[in-house]
Amino acid sequence: MSLPPLQIRPMTADDLDGVLLLEATSFASDAWSRELYQHELNDNRLSRYRVVVSADSDKVIAQGGWMLFGEEAHILTIAVRPEFRGQGIGRWLLLHLLAEARAEGCVTIVLEVRPSNEAALRLYERMGFAMISRRKRYYPDKEDALVLLLEGIDEPLLWGPLERELERLAGEMNRQ
Repeated sequence: MSLPPLQIRPMTADDLDGVLLLEATSFASDAWSRELYQHELNDNRLSRYRVVVSADSDKVIAQGGWMLFGEEAHILTIAVRPEFRGQGIGRWLLLHLLAEARAEGCVTIVLEVRPSNEAALRLYERMGFAMISRRKRYYPDKEDALVLLLEGIDEPLLWGPLERELERLAGEMNRQ
């Protein structure tokens, strides 16, 4: 599928219909509710949620969010509509979230991922995340979660290549 020009912007309550559709498609039994998103958007000052939208229609293509814990960021969610997967959008969004976390003083990033989510695992490994533990029976369907860590995003040696990749992808996504 050919991509329209895309942009990343803060998620708003107006995005929730599109976000919830994406949640249901991507996470099925793990999908977050409207109430949970409303709480996160309105009441949680430590969380940051973003959407990737088509620049011409404002249609939600992807979404992601993270929470600030001092010098640590916890990636809470990231998803791309199935018909847009495999085109670099998830990588672009994740790099954007990392850049935001870095700008807010984070030096480490933590996330959980299903062992069965091979595409996500490949993405995270390519970006330098390493498995630090396993949470047994973490998800509602009792699948384990792998806990991944990326340390040192404040270090130029690690961040420099990631920042260049973010800039390259941003250029591609904005001028489709």
